[in-house]
Amino acid sequence: MSGLHLKLGQRLALSYGAVIVLLIAMSFVGLGMLSRLSTTTDDALKDKYPKTILVNQVVNELEVIARAMRNTLFLNEAAQIQEQLDDIKSANNRMAATLTQLKQDITSARGRAIIREMEIVHSAYIVNQEDFIRLLEEKRMSEAKNLLLVDLNPYQVQYFDLLRKLNQYQSELMTNASSEVALTYVSARNVILGLALFAALLSLLITTVITRSLLKQLGGEPDYAAEVAQQIAHGNLSSQILLMKGDQTSLLSVMSSMRDRLLERTEALENTNSELEATVETLKRTQTDLVASEKMAALGSLVAGVAHELNTPLGNSVLAASTITDLTRLITESIAGHQLRRAELDQHLKEIQHGGEILLRNLSRASELVSSFKQVAVDRQTSQFREFLLADIVHETLLTLHPIYKKMEVEIMTDIPPEISMHSYPGPLGQVITNLVHNALVHGFENQRPGKIHIAAHTISPNQLSLVIADDGVGIPPGNLPRIFDPFFTTKLGKGGSGLGLHIVYNIVHTILLGNIQVSSKLDLGARFELTLPIRIIPT
Repeated sequence: MSGLHLKLGQRLALSYGAVIVLLIAMSFVGLGMLSRLSTTTDDALKDKYPKTILVNQVVNELEVIARAMRNTLFLNEAAQIQEQLDDIKSANNRMAATLTQLKQDITSARGRAIIREMEIVHSAYIVNQEDFIRLLEEKRMSEAKNLLLVDLNPYQVQYFDLLRKLNQYQSELMTNASSEVALTYVSARNVILGLALFAALLSLLITTVITRSLLKQLGGEPDYAAEVAQQIAHGNLSSQILLMKGDQTSLLSVMSSMRDRLLERTEALENTNSELEATVETLKRTQTDLVASEKMAALGSLVAGVAHELNTPLGNSVLAASTITDLTRLITESIAGHQLRRAELDQHLKEIQHGGEILLRNLSRASELVSSFKQVAVDRQTSQFREFLLADIVHETLLTLHPIYKKMEVEIMTDIPPEISMHSYPGPLGQVITNLVHNALVHGFENQRPGKIHIAAHTISPNQLSLVIADDGVGIPPGNLPRIFDPFFTTKLGKGGSGLGLHIVYNIVHTILLGNIQVSSKLDLGARFELTLPIRIIPT
């Protein structure tokens, strides 16, 4: 029996019965997902988090041992040395107990592998530690210091690295658990909201269908229909046709549809040009937004470069300052206790002077890096016209890319004559070099393929130079070469590629730097980009 021939009561019962069933199903689905969310949260809190605490406890105990062993070398009183040895013994006992608990609690293959490595390092560390204590007890301080620096410190560093590795692994587990909780919550929310929305729409649809089915047989008056037909026959398409709500089969409905189609065809011809113009404008805005995104991504890479390059000199500076502080405190304590000998004072002063030299050298290096990165950032953001050395711009640009290519087996070599000076826009030129080198790293050396990138320049004439960026990567397929500078063309579609990197390069070279760019490539032999640029341009 067709649904159209069911009685009104039967239609209502079937329709709203379906809504009720849907609501019940929604409740069960929500309860199931909430149960899963509870299980995931409980696992993160009861299993993964306590292990992270245990790892941190081992780190703390190892730091106590390291500090105590170092302190014994600077103390003269037997009681003070014994106090440090007692601290070492207590920390060893606590650390052994914590390691035993970790070994019992960690069951994953990766975690147990790290624990096994830690046990090996722990055994070697304890053996050398016992030798160190024996040397202290025998008053062989010089040998004890040498043992600490040569043997114990490497094991200690390896121990900290393994603990950091285990801590990172536990953090990954916590992060994954957190992500799973979030995904479960979002999934449950979306499913419940979707089912609720579907139930609401279904209720609305049921009400609409039943109402329209009751009014389906109603239509307009015959005289009104004849008048409408005459108006359409005379070409009057602007008059309004009054229809009953839900009328889809009457004569008036058919004439209204015919008139609407005629109006649509007429309006379609009039609106085509405006729609095309709007589409073009939208594409331009989209392209502008994507270009801005590319610039922001480049700025993010610059910030990452600053952080990476400053980390080493600042870390060395902190270590040197800490050593100077410790030595100063030791001298003060020795003077207060009238135990400072001239030889010891001379040795401490030499160490302080050496630490000061290290501190000054690393802070100078950090200052140079900040100045270099600052100049790159200013050039990129302002597109400032100025005189500059091409070799400096290439060097500063490669500094910002160092965090990217240092993880790859790629060597970047430069051959830029130091005397080449340009009057141009260093910021856009740096952007061009960044995009071309980044393009080589991503496309030419994908899958961690080793290779080389060569950046070279030479003057062609008194006011023209050639800048070549070439690699020995996988090369560019011949079919892609004619489209390489087209906007939105990318072989990494869906994998993070916007298709605008080389298009931006082309636009900058031609419109800002007033030069030309050519590309050549052979498969498995690499790609070569040659820029022909004016050495001195007149800013507009």
